[in-house]
Amino acid sequence: MQKKILLAEDDERIVKAISVRLNAKGYEVLAAYDAIMAMQKTMEQDPDLILLDINMPGGNGLTLAERLKNSSKTSHIPIIFLTASKQPDLQQRAINLGAIAFFEKPFDFDELLATVRAALDHPHVRLTNAY
Repeated sequence: MQKKILLAEDDERIVKAISVRLNAKGYEVLAAYDAIMAMQKTMEQDPDLILLDINMPGGNGLTLAERLKNSSKTSHIPIIFLTASKQPDLQQRAINLGAIAFFEKPFDFDELLATVRAALDHPHVRLTNAY
Protein backbone atom coordinates (compact mmCIF):
# COMPACT_ATOMS: atom_id res chain seq x y z
CA MET A 1 0.00 0.00 0.00
CA GLN A 2 1.25 3.46 -0.95
CA LYS A 3 2.39 5.61 2.00
CA LYS A 4 0.66 8.99 2.34
CA ILE A 5 2.68 12.08 3.09
CA LEU A 6 1.01 15.37 3.97
CA LEU A 7 3.09 18.30 2.73
CA ALA A 8 2.02 21.47 4.55
CA GLU A 9 3.79 24.30 2.73
CA ASP A 10 2.51 27.65 1.44
CA ASP A 11 5.02 28.03 -1.41
CA GLU A 12 3.47 26.30 -4.43
CA ARG A 13 6.85 25.92 -6.15
CA ILE A 14 8.23 23.98 -3.20
CA VAL A 15 5.07 21.86 -3.01
CA LYS A 16 5.36 20.99 -6.69
CA ALA A 17 9.10 20.23 -6.53
CA ILE A 18 8.81 17.99 -3.48
CA SER A 19 5.58 16.34 -4.65
CA VAL A 20 6.97 15.38 -8.06
CA ARG A 21 10.04 13.79 -6.50
CA LEU A 22 8.13 11.97 -3.75
CA ASN A 23 5.54 10.72 -6.26
CA ALA A 24 8.38 9.37 -8.40
CA LYS A 25 9.57 7.39 -5.37
CA GLY A 26 6.11 5.84 -4.94
CA TYR A 27 4.62 8.07 -2.23
CA GLU A 28 1.19 9.67 -2.35
CA VAL A 29 1.49 13.37 -1.52
CA LEU A 30 -1.37 15.38 -0.05
CA ALA A 31 -0.77 19.12 -0.32
CA ALA A 32 -1.98 21.69 2.20
CA TYR A 33 -1.16 25.35 1.62
CA ASP A 34 -2.00 26.65 5.09
CA ALA A 35 -2.25 25.40 8.68
CA ILE A 36 -6.05 25.13 8.63
CA MET A 37 -6.02 22.95 5.51
CA ALA A 38 -3.17 20.89 6.99
CA MET A 39 -5.18 20.14 10.14
CA GLN A 40 -8.28 19.30 8.12
CA LYS A 41 -6.43 16.96 5.74
CA THR A 42 -4.64 15.28 8.63
CA MET A 43 -7.95 14.50 10.34
CA GLU A 44 -9.60 13.31 7.10
CA GLN A 45 -6.72 11.45 5.42
CA ASP A 46 -4.63 10.07 8.33
CA PRO A 47 -1.25 10.50 6.61
CA ASP A 48 1.70 8.29 7.47
CA LEU A 49 4.03 11.30 7.74
CA ILE A 50 3.78 15.10 7.79
CA LEU A 51 6.29 17.49 6.21
CA LEU A 52 5.46 20.76 7.95
CA ASP A 53 6.52 24.31 7.20
CA ILE A 54 6.68 26.63 10.20
CA ASN A 55 5.59 29.96 8.71
CA MET A 56 2.27 29.46 6.92
CA PRO A 57 -0.99 31.34 6.52
CA GLY A 58 -3.73 30.30 8.92
CA GLY A 59 -1.40 29.45 11.76
CA ASN A 60 2.09 28.57 12.83
CA GLY A 61 3.52 25.12 12.10
CA LEU A 62 4.78 24.82 15.68
CA THR A 63 1.28 25.44 17.03
CA LEU A 64 -0.15 22.92 14.58
CA ALA A 65 2.45 20.32 15.60
CA GLU A 66 1.53 20.83 19.24
CA ARG A 67 -2.17 20.30 18.46
CA LEU A 68 -1.40 17.18 16.44
CA LYS A 69 0.86 15.69 19.13
CA ASN A 70 -1.77 16.39 21.82
CA SER A 71 -4.54 14.58 19.93
CA SER A 72 -4.93 10.83 20.40
CA LYS A 73 -6.06 10.60 16.75
CA THR A 74 -2.89 12.18 15.33
CA SER A 75 -0.15 11.90 17.97
CA HIS A 76 1.35 8.83 16.26
CA ILE A 77 2.10 10.65 12.98
CA PRO A 78 5.79 11.54 12.58
CA ILE A 79 6.49 15.20 11.75
CA ILE A 80 9.48 16.57 9.84
CA PHE A 81 9.80 20.35 9.88
CA LEU A 82 10.88 22.35 6.82
CA THR A 83 11.63 26.03 7.34
CA ALA A 84 13.42 29.02 5.90
CA SER A 85 13.50 30.70 9.31
CA LYS A 86 16.90 31.17 10.92
CA GLN A 87 15.66 31.67 14.51
CA PRO A 88 18.35 30.15 16.75
CA ASP A 89 16.05 28.17 19.06
CA LEU A 90 13.61 26.98 16.40
CA GLN A 91 15.08 23.52 15.91
CA GLN A 92 15.04 22.79 19.64
CA ARG A 93 11.44 24.02 19.93
CA ALA A 94 10.42 21.74 17.04
CA ILE A 95 12.15 18.73 18.59
CA ASN A 96 10.55 19.52 21.97
CA LEU A 97 7.17 19.36 20.22
CA GLY A 98 7.92 15.86 19.00
CA ALA A 99 9.36 16.49 15.54
CA ILE A 100 11.59 13.67 14.38
CA ALA A 101 13.71 15.88 12.10
CA PHE A 102 14.25 19.50 11.10
CA PHE A 103 15.43 20.84 7.73
CA GLU A 104 16.38 24.44 6.95
CA LYS A 105 15.59 25.60 3.41
CA PRO A 106 17.25 25.20 1.06
CA PHE A 107 17.93 21.55 1.82
CA ASP A 108 19.27 18.58 -0.08
CA PHE A 109 16.34 16.51 -1.38
CA ASP A 110 18.27 13.25 -1.13
CA GLU A 111 18.84 13.88 2.59
CA LEU A 112 15.15 14.68 3.02
CA LEU A 113 14.21 11.52 1.14
CA ALA A 114 16.51 9.40 3.31
CA THR A 115 14.89 10.91 6.41
CA VAL A 116 11.38 10.33 5.02
CA ARG A 117 12.22 6.68 4.33
CA ALA A 118 13.70 6.20 7.80
CA ALA A 119 10.71 7.90 9.43
CA LEU A 120 8.24 5.69 7.57
CA ASP A 121 10.24 2.55 8.36
CA HIS A 122 10.66 3.51 12.05
CA PRO A 123 7.93 6.07 12.86
CA HIS A 124 8.66 6.28 16.59
CA VAL A 125 12.37 7.02 16.30
CA ARG A 126 13.53 10.62 16.47
CA LEU A 127 15.96 11.42 13.69
CA THR A 128 16.91 14.78 15.11
CA ASN A 129 19.74 15.58 12.73
CA ALA A 130 19.40 19.03 11.23
CA TYR A 131 20.29 19.47 7.60
